Amino acid sequence: MTTSELIRQLAQQLNITQKEAHRLLHQELDAMARHLGEGKNVIIRGFGTLGLRDSRNIQSGRKNLFFRASQKLKDFVKPWKPEDPPS
Repeated sequence: MTTSELIRQLAQQLNITQKEAHRLLHQELDAMARHLGEGKNVIIRGFGTLGLRDSRNIQSGRKNLFFRASQKLKDFVKPWKPEDPPS
């Protein structure tokens, strides 16, 4: 799903314009980025957790972004099988 598709779907479900949906989506994404920038995790129930953890090279002082899927998302995706490769 692309950002444009997400915006169209959000606008349709909330019965608002795509411009309003675009603004809402980007406000939420900016809020999540600020929260992560403060060193806090972003937890979306039923979807997963975004956060930062120290890189393996402690001397670099860098943080790496991680995503941990919720059990609900794992259970939803588990039955999905990729198509067999063409012969």
